[in-house]
Amino acid sequence: MRFSEITEAIADNVVVFYGGRFQPMHVAHKQVYQHLVQKFDASRVFIATMVSAKVQGLIAKVDAGGTLTDIQRAEMSKNPFTFDEKANMMSTMHGIPTDKIINTNPYNPDISKIGMDPNNTAVIVVYSAKDAGRLSPTAYKPYKEGEQLQPLAEIQYVYVAPEMQGGMSASDFRNAMKSNASDQEKAQVFQKFFGKFDKEVFTFINGRLNENR
Repeated sequence: MRFSEITEAIADNVVVFYGGRFQPMHVAHKQVYQHLVQKFDASRVFIATMVSAKVQGLIAKVDAGGTLTDIQRAEMSKNPFTFDEKANMMSTMHGIPTDKIINTNPYNPDISKIGMDPNNTAVIVVYSAKDAGRLSPTAYKPYKEGEQLQPLAEIQYVYVAPEMQGGMSASDFRNAMKSNASDQEKAQVFQKFFGKFDKEVFTFINGRLNENR
């Protein structure tokens, strides 16, 4: 049953944010996004992700040929891509429209960036069961189908994403791409991670992850 068929009693303005670091987004993340589009309707579903100003500065420093300290290198190794770079990869590799990818805090999305008012818009954030379990029950309420939803000004709702099979973790992908493996072996890793191959994106990621190693 589609969301649009069960929401006659729910507020007109309901938006869904699938949040994460997405460094980068893998094929299982894409499958979750597709599930959300099917369940809630594409017009309601957004990706929420961001990169701190500190990390943005480190990336810019490396791109300019600068050298990082060990601490800075460790920080950047976890977050090697800017928001724009992540959005480009989501669009190119997973077909997610760029206007659905919002530069905002995944835990507290700024819905003014999509032209919505917190006083009349209900917000559902989407996380894995593990991450959802860490959220404060006073700030987040479990989403239940058919329930009358309150606006963001009152509370946020959390929907537990289904666990999708396949792919590999982003950290394992980054480590594999930073290894001394051949480009052919790395291309196989890339194919597994994204579910398809794109030479331009492969070259960019391989270059970025091996800068300032």
